[in-house]
Amino acid sequence: MTALEFAGFRRKAIRSYAAANVETGDWAPEDAENRAAIDTDRLLPQGLDTPGMLLLVAEVGARPVGAVWIALKDPNGQGAWVYDIEIAAGHRGRGLGRALLVAAEEVVAANGGNSIGLNVFAGNAAARGLYGSSGYEVTSLHMRKVLGSG
Repeated sequence: MTALEFAGFRRKAIRSYAAANVETGDWAPEDAENRAAIDTDRLLPQGLDTPGMLLLVAEVGARPVGAVWIALKDPNGQGAWVYDIEIAAGHRGRGLGRALLVAAEEVVAANGGNSIGLNVFAGNAAARGLYGSSGYEVTSLHMRKVLGSG
């Protein structure tokens, strides 16, 4: 990933993370992007040059159409951790997400990692399908019931 690509990736990652947390009811819309920016910048304090972080780009021709962000060592356990993966809407369903996962797995293995974990929001059926068909298994499941006001 280049510095210019990183700037665009950061903006998209923050918006996407904020929107997902609003959709699940975890964050209020009015402060979601600020919270997402704080979380992102805490994890990437040196941006693209943050040690232990891997940022790969999927390209069609010479045009970037997706990216994956991985911590080579999961801060909460062993193995690596996928913080974000995204393919541009017009390029989904063509195997690019799977190709990014495979490339990330190869780099993680080359760096001595033996597993990769990730979180996927329950409403993201396409991502859940990709991860399941790529060999990822559910290791935890969070549930919530929203109580009505009437």
